[in-house]
Amino acid sequence: MVTTKHTLILNHEEIERKITRMAFQIYESNVDEKEIILAGIALNGYVIAERLKAILEEVSALQCTLCKVTMNKTAPQGTVETSL
Repeated sequence: MVTTKHTLILNHEEIERKITRMAFQIYESNVDEKEIILAGIALNGYVIAERLKAILEEVSALQCTLCKVTMNKTAPQGTVETSL
């Protein structure tokens, strides 16, 4: 039987804190903008973009548009598609 050892880098609370800080940094860098586009590479990057959008809409008046980026991660120089 093979046992795999996992190292926890960040717990759930720490991840939420990092994502919230990222959202505030995005807002601080775009405070004069009316709209921003948040692009996330499918699947996990898009999940983070969705979370950032939710936080930004809570703390700012920014209009956030989500863009899902789809690509072959094993051949990233190939075709890239977006939802916009």
